[in-house]
Amino acid sequence: MTLEGEAIARHGNYILFVSGAIPGEQALVEVVSIGPRYGRARVLDIKHRSPFRVEPRCRHFGVCGGCSWQHIEYAEQLRWKERLLRATLEHQLPDVYLPIRPMLGLDDPWATRNKAQFLVCSDDRGRPALGYYRAHSRDPVAVVECPVHHATGNRVARSMLRLLDESGVPPQVENDRGGVARHVMVRVAGSSNEALAVLVASRPQFKGVQEFGSKLMAAEPSVSGVHLNVNSRPGTVILGPETRKLAGRDRLVEEIAGVRFLISPLAFFQTSSAAATRLVETVLRFVPPMTAGPILDLYAGVGLFALPLARRGHRVVAVEENPHAVSDGIESAKLNKITGCRFQSGKVESTVKRLARADAFDVVLFDPPRDGCPEWTLRMIARSIRPQRIIDVSCDPPALARDLAVLTRAGYRVREIQPIDMFPHTSHIESVALLELSDRPR
Repeated sequence: MTLEGEAIARHGNYILFVSGAIPGEQALVEVVSIGPRYGRARVLDIKHRSPFRVEPRCRHFGVCGGCSWQHIEYAEQLRWKERLLRATLEHQLPDVYLPIRPMLGLDDPWATRNKAQFLVCSDDRGRPALGYYRAHSRDPVAVVECPVHHATGNRVARSMLRLLDESGVPPQVENDRGGVARHVMVRVAGSSNEALAVLVASRPQFKGVQEFGSKLMAAEPSVSGVHLNVNSRPGTVILGPETRKLAGRDRLVEEIAGVRFLISPLAFFQTSSAAATRLVETVLRFVPPMTAGPILDLYAGVGLFALPLARRGHRVVAVEENPHAVSDGIESAKLNKITGCRFQSGKVESTVKRLARADAFDVVLFDPPRDGCPEWTLRMIARSIRPQRIIDVSCDPPALARDLAVLTRAGYRVREIQPIDMFPHTSHIESVALLELSDRPR
């Protein structure tokens, strides 16, 4: 199995990546693309089934590119993620001790995504439809359900589509300058079922825009706020630079690990509330309760880790580049009456350099983008700040391997790696790694 969720078949030295298959199966497949070293294929018929094969719950599975593993029993999904993480890290770090714990799964792997996000495309009759991209493609495919989303998110998204259709607002398909509606996004608070809706459009003014927010809130009582984001740029980037409120509240209120978070439409927050809780609990476990010195939280977002740590009594400096997230974090601290957390707005790379000269931190925590933490920043943390503990929250095993390689060369040892299933039915692997300063300098 690959990190992208495809099974591997070989013909001599030639490799085929087969979507929809499970290792150990015998299948009749159709080759759909070839290159000099590898190609891709799709399953036509399973001749010998894996005992872990199950019937996909979604009717669009195999066409929609959103999920790749609905055909695999959930417990086996968790085992494969743990195997893939271990294989990736051991291959890139053959001389490093890697205490990897079993994958933490969710009690129920369905309806877990509190953020529903759809393309606005056209169905076979030319009517507006909710959609996703096909796997390995930018071609949209219309969908009528998404069982991995929170039910409220799906329902509100369908209501947004109905209002667009009633107002005659056309979707903007690829390279269509006359279209308007591009995406609908709904974030649902798992703790309260409250929802915040965002319509992404190609222009700020169009037919029905003034009434869109009030009509949606009247149709869907769970919606507490409606926003319009304007993105006129071509391509697949979802959000544009301009956002304004159409009706209701500015922010959504979500509760994780006893802390209420205020979340703006454009601020990043973990997609699954249940998985985010597991993530926060793991980070709290990795930070000793009696840690006296301050904690540095990099790529802090709205304070998912910083605020629960400060609530427990730690002093935390949270660094985040996104100004919306920083504002949300500050307001969330006030809402929870948390005083031990100080937010700083700015790029992590430049802020770390300044903090390394001015402050001493017992723990440095970071949750970087998918590509991982830049090597220069890791070296600054390990050599200039030199905390007793480093916590690396990673959403990409190869990036985690690169981080661990730099930190272990700088004198840290890996104490524990806890993988967490943030996205069931996909091959996505989230991990939290704890490193401690070695008594034996290298």
